Formats: sequence, structure tokens, C-alpha cells
Amino acid sequence: HNSSDFPAFCATFFALKLKSHNDAIVRPKSLFSAKTVCGVACHPGHRVLALVLCLAAAGPCFAADWTRWRGPEQNGVSREKNLVDSFDPDTGQNVLWKNNVAGMSSPIVMKGKVYAWMRVGEVKVNNTTVVGPETQEALVCADAETGRPLWEYRLNMTQTEVPFHRLGWGNVVGDPETNRVYGYGVQGQLVCLDAAEGTLVWKRHMTEEFGMISTFGGRTQSPTIDENQLLLSGVSFGWGDHAQGTHRIFAFDKKTGTLNWSAGVGGRPVDAPYGTLVVAVISGQRIVCTLAGDGGVYGVKARTGDKVFGYKVSKRGNNDTVLVVDNKLICSSSEENPDNSQLGRVVCLDISRIDEKGEPKELWRVDGIEAGFPSPTTDGRVAYICDNKGTVHAIDIESGKVLWKQITGTIGKASLVYADGKIYASEANGRFVVIQPPESGQKKPKVLSKIELSADAQQLGREYFIFGSPAVANGRFYLQTAAGTYCFGSKQAVDTVNSSNPIQAMPREEAADPAAVPARVQVVPADVVLGPGESVQFTVRTFDAKGRLLKESVPAEWSVGPVTIPPPPTAPPGTEPAKAGNLRGAVTAQGKYTAEAGPSQGGAIFAAVKAGDKTVAGFARVRVLPRFPVKIDFESSPVGKPPLTWIGAGGKFQVRELPDKNHVLVKTLDLDLYHIARTYFGDAHLSNYTMESDVMVGAKQAGGQRYMPDAGIINDRYTLVLYGNHQECMLIAWTGALPKEGQLGSTLLKTVPFKWESDTWYRLKLAVGREGSKASVRGKVWKKDDREPENWTLELVDNRPNLEGSPGLFGESLVTPYKSEIYYDNILVSENK
Repeated sequence: HNSSDFPAFCATFFALKLKSHNDAIVRPKSLFSAKTVCGVACHPGHRVLALVLCLAAAGPCFAADWTRWRGPEQNGVSREKNLVDSFDPDTGQNVLWKNNVAGMSSPIVMKGKVYAWMRVGEVKVNNTTVVGPETQEALVCADAETGRPLWEYRLNMTQTEVPFHRLGWGNVVGDPETNRVYGYGVQGQLVCLDAAEGTLVWKRHMTEEFGMISTFGGRTQSPTIDENQLLLSGVSFGWGDHAQGTHRIFAFDKKTGTLNWSAGVGGRPVDAPYGTLVVAVISGQRIVCTLAGDGGVYGVKARTGDKVFGYKVSKRGNNDTVLVVDNKLICSSSEENPDNSQLGRVVCLDISRIDEKGEPKELWRVDGIEAGFPSPTTDGRVAYICDNKGTVHAIDIESGKVLWKQITGTIGKASLVYADGKIYASEANGRFVVIQPPESGQKKPKVLSKIELSADAQQLGREYFIFGSPAVANGRFYLQTAAGTYCFGSKQAVDTVNSSNPIQAMPREEAADPAAVPARVQVVPADVVLGPGESVQFTVRTFDAKGRLLKESVPAEWSVGPVTIPPPPTAPPGTEPAKAGNLRGAVTAQGKYTAEAGPSQGGAIFAAVKAGDKTVAGFARVRVLPRFPVKIDFESSPVGKPPLTWIGAGGKFQVRELPDKNHVLVKTLDLDLYHIARTYFGDAHLSNYTMESDVMVGAKQAGGQRYMPDAGIINDRYTLVLYGNHQECMLIAWTGALPKEGQLGSTLLKTVPFKWESDTWYRLKLAVGREGSKASVRGKVWKKDDREPENWTLELVDNRPNLEGSPGLFGESLVTPYKSEIYYDNILVSENK
């Protein structure tokens, strides 16, 4: 801080392990101003030397980064000290900056930058924020020193019922090794971006490729980085053996986006929760833990997806993220308990002690605490859990005894953070509360500060003012609200790095024996879509019984075969799995597969490896989709099942034979939960084509009124829909763009009145083409037996177009007692003329 301190300042830097770390230097001008170096004021004569030393030790400058929303230890814990415990946005006390990056996200901080999701393109009507013609979701990067936005990556809203006020819900994860950030949007796009420039590295459309659903609730999962993998979980309805809906974990190569493995956990989901995966090493085994849509908590091996344990927490899904302390897993619920009618439970499991049924040992439980949204944190001895009403409960981890409670507000949504011996709690109405736990001999906690940040959340186009939790990085807190992101901390330079209390690394795994007999064979890429004549090179990895990698590029015996379809949830006990597949083509002895032409094909490429006196096999799932034109009439499709290669059809669509012996596809009515459904049957990267299909719906009479379903077709993520009850025809990209009272209409929808009848076949036709940088979207509808009209029924030009997307079908069958079936037939997909 002055010339006499400078020798000590230099000695500190020289003591660091100096190494080249150029990728950690981002925007040096924003990090190192003419008068400050790493936030420390310097004597003018020493600035150049100090800057050189800082650049040489760039890695340690960011040693306290917060690269995932639950922090470096995945538990909401910061090891920093000397942090502020109050700030005042009105007076500016401890407020370093505020920007306009507003939303529901929890920021992350990596290498001098802040990343979060937000909503863009909103407009003001009568001083209220509403959806506008250019509304999108955006992953945004801002300078951590100044708050100045540096770049944003925008995503169109498509194929979801999520409303406008819930855009920008997910959380970003950063990877310092590759200097990339990863985000999953409410529209189903998983993107990997260069963290410095915001350019796209790779992307996967989780809805069209893997059947991940997006609900009206907008609950959006947050990805996790572990070793070389990007992990994401959610409820999905894939194809073939993955057609049945389940909560599924996907593991991608973080550098390339190639799928390493996917695994279903739990039973039939009744919710689509958004809890984040947590990685732990338990008894020398690396596992991934998650709460699932069936109300259970599960653990799988991190590199293979093989199940380790499962335990039923509640009757419905929960949105919080588990807390792992040593070998204990703590999770909570706000739903009905599985063994009594009480709502809410906090449970502690010993996940190092798994019985023969695959259940961990329950250590203790506390019923009646309804905590299904906020995730807990800990000081190592006490678990701090916020319930849905904003009350923090302190529970002794060893005994399960509730030590104390502290009210923070009335709505608990955000997760807790424990830092510098204090609890930082965000409350949905806009309160930010700092709590000092009681010291030895005391019984009650102390509220150090309660900051009121609230504004009119509804006028800002939000349900809640604060939904996310703060990031703690380099002595500062970063908190996103509905009005913008705050950065608060001391304006004076302070030492926040606590060398006596370093970040706790996960326990080390036991070293694998390279000579061990393989217990698991993994074929990569695990899921592939090809066209006729296209090829893919598969490779084989082997793992031991604990999921540790043994060898890569292992020689194997290759073959082509069917996938194994598990029995549906409604099947009688003892029902055997079924084989299904029509995959053609050849695979070489080196694992290169080349697809043959033909109709849509699905199946598996198997690799068998010798494992002692046994053979262990693994497989990759392959679909071969024909080129344009594609004609589908379902006449050769098995009755009572969804088409083998279709995404999102399981449990929602099936082929049926009508009385006239005609085979058609039907939107089923088995579960009201699936009343809105989409299914896809093409490559997610198709473009410049026309989609056609015959559609017909039933109808119901109830209360003197007639109820008709909605039926539609999908092209490039635009949907042409016949609305039954409203007797309209609509061309739309996102239902959240539908204008409400007092709002602006969107250029992303066109509607005309259209009288149509039940039990009558209609022909729908939807063409999407390019007009320079825009998309021309045109749809028409007519009675099947009539001549096709020359003019289009609806047309729109999209200035921010969807440039690709799979053809598909849409159906809204309504719910009991108003529901009716929807029929589809004679599909034609052809290249635009």
C-alpha cells in the first residue's frame, strides 16, 4: 500500500509457483488499471515491476473464483475471509457496481469475468416490462471489476410453453482448463462458448436430439463439469430403449460435445425438477448424485452411469441440490413423504453403506420442514437449510437435531451461501439477509443485516425479485436480481484468501490396476445420427468394477444388432424386455460403421471385449435417417408402440390400426401429465424443407360445451397449429410470445380464424426457407379431400430466424374429462422447391 510495503508485496508474488498461464489473462486493461494491480494500490515508481509480477502469476490472481453456482466445493461454501456483511444500494455503502444484467440466474465468476443468463428484447408497456417482438434468452459476460457487459450469446425461444417471466432461469458453469462456459437454456439448447469472446464451440439441442422436456414451469437444469465431462440431467423421452420417460443423466465430452454415456435414474417421473448434479468420491469411488423426477435421490458412477444407490425421498420431484459432507448425503423435500401424509422432509444418508437392495443407510430424518427449492450449505458440522417460506433451519449433521431457526422473509427459493463464518440468504421478495450463527454458549443466531432490494417484480416482468444465490469471488459478492446484477464488497483492499482454511478437494480415488479384468465396456460416441452412406468411427474404453478407466482404444469384436426395449411401467411383473431394430450397414474390425440407404433405421453397434474367461460387451445407439423426400404412412410400423427412431414419442404417441385397417399415429391419453407433447423424427440440423401431414382430432361434450384438441406440425422449430376450442389457425415459434392483455403482439406469430371440425381429416403444410438473413415461414391448411389451395393461409418473415430444426408433430389433447385423441398420417418431408 506504500513504498515501505512494496518489498513484502514482491516477496509474496515471488513465493508463488510462477508458471505460464496466459489463458488466465483476460482484458488486462480492465483488470490492471494505471493505479492498481490486482486491486492493490501501488507507488508510481513500482507499477511496471508489479504489473510484470502479476502477469507472471496470473493464475493465483483468480485463485478464489466461483466457477459453478454452488461454488468450488459444490456446497455453497466460500473459504474467503474478511468479507463484508452489509451493503446499502441507496447510500452506495460497499456497493462496487450495478449493471442491467437482470434475471433469475446465479452468477459465476471466472478469470475476471462474470457470467449469467438473462432475458433480452423485452419492452415497456404502461411502465410494465412485457414480451416483445425480439424477446430472447441470452448468456451474458460482464467485466468483474466494472460490471460492464462484454458480450452476450442469444438464443431464440422455441418448442416450449415457458412463459416470458421465467426466461433466464438456469445457471452457467465455467471450465478454467479450457476457458469455456456452458449453459442450458429453457428452449433446450446446450451450448459451449469460448469464455473470452462468447463464440460458439459446440451445441446440442437436448429436446430434438435426446427428448429432454421443457415445461410450462420453465425449470431449467444447470450443467456440471467433472474431469473431461460436461454433465446434465433432466426428464427425457428419447428413442428405442430410451423412449420411456425417465430422469436421465447425460455425460458429454466437454471439449467436443460427443456423448460419452447416458443413464436413466429412478422410476416414472411425475415432475421435471432442476436440481444440479453433484460429484463426490465415496469409499474410493467417483459418483454423481442427483434428485430425480420420481421423488428419489440417486447415485451413479461418474464415468459410466452405472447405478450405485437409490433412495425414495418423497412422492414427487424436488428442485434442490444435494449436500455431500464426507460420506453423508443430505437432501430435502417439500412434497408428501413416501411413508406418511406429512409434507416436507430433511434426510441424512450414509452413502458409503449401501445394502443389497442398493439403498444407503438412513442416519436421521426431520419431517415437517418443507424445503423443496433452496439448496443447503454447511460449516462442516451444521447443515443450514432454508425452507420454502424463507426460514433457515440449522441441523446438527451428526445427530439430526434442529439447533435453531431464523426467518429471512416469506418466500424461500434461492440457495444459501456460507462464507466467512456467516450465512448469506437471498429471499424471493428482495431481501438479502446475513446471519451470524451462535457462538459457543449461545443459543440464537444474530441477524447482522437485512438489506431491502425489492422493487415491483411484476412491473419488471418477473414473479420474484431474487431467485438466485450470490457468487463469492476475490472478496466480492455478485448477486443477480430482477433489476440487475449487484457487486458488493469492501472498497478498500483487504486480504480475503485464507491460507489456513483452503478449498477442500475431493478425496482421492484408489488407483486402478491396469491389469484388472474389465467390468464395463463403453462405446463412444454413445448416440449417433447418420444419413445413408455416412460413416462414424467408434472407439472402446474399458473400466473396472468401481468405474475407473482402465484402457482406451481397446480392440474389440464388432457387430450390428437391435436395442433392448425395457417393459413399460404398466407391464405385469416378470415381463421380459423386447428386442427392436432394423439397422443395416457394416462395421469394420476397427469399429468404423457405414450406414446403408433405406427407410428410417435404428439399432446398436456392439463391441465385445475379452474379460478373463468372460466377454463383456458395450454398445452405441445409432439412427440412420433417409434423405429428402421422406414419406411416412405407418403401414409397416408395429401397432401399439411409438415409431422406433422417433424422439419424444414414448408414452405419448403410438401407432394404431383404425377400423378401416389404416395405420395411423395417435396422440395417446394415458396420462394427463403428457397432455402437451412434441415428437421429432429427423435430424436436428435439417433446413430449407417443407413439412406436410394429415391430422384429425376427436371431441368431447362437457357442461353443454364442445372441447376439441389442438394439432400441429413442426418445421425448423416453427409450428403450424389448428386450435380446436378457439377455431383458429396459428403460425408460431413460441407460445410465450402470445400477446396478453395490454401487451404487444409478436412478429413470431400469425393467427387467422379457421373453422374446422372434429372427426375430419385436414392437410397441414409448413414451408421454411431463407431470405438472406431472414426466414420466410409459410403455412396452409385444407380439408384432405379438397384440392390444395394456391395461396398460403399464413405467412411471416422472421428477422432473427431459426436456421435449422427437426421435422415433428405437436399435440395438445386436453385433460380429463375434456381430452380427445389426435391422429396423424401420410407425412411428407421434402426439399423446398
